[in-house]
Amino acid sequence: MARESDSSLLEWPDLAFHHYCLKVYRLNRGVYNTIDQWLFDHGYQTIRGRRSMILRFLEHYANRLVREDDKTLSFGKGKLIVELSLFTAQANTAQADLPTAN
Repeated sequence: MARESDSSLLEWPDLAFHHYCLKVYRLNRGVYNTIDQWLFDHGYQTIRGRRSMILRFLEHYANRLVREDDKTLSFGKGKLIVELSLFTAQANTAQADLPTAN
């Protein structure tokens, strides 16, 4: 699995980045596009920021499924947006809880 700090992955061309997501997470193009668009619409304007969040979300979701003995990333009707909303809310809360340097 790629690390979020792997900056070269975040800068790959869109098709190559999607192929990575397909290979590692079995994420089809339609779901990838939906995640990317949703993140853009909800404030993740930079490509690096969106791709970083995409990888974090997919890793988080994949880890949850493994614990539930499910091997594939699949989202039921409407579940993708719910999962994205919950994940980004948790990520934003965790970011806000970090101490600031004075």
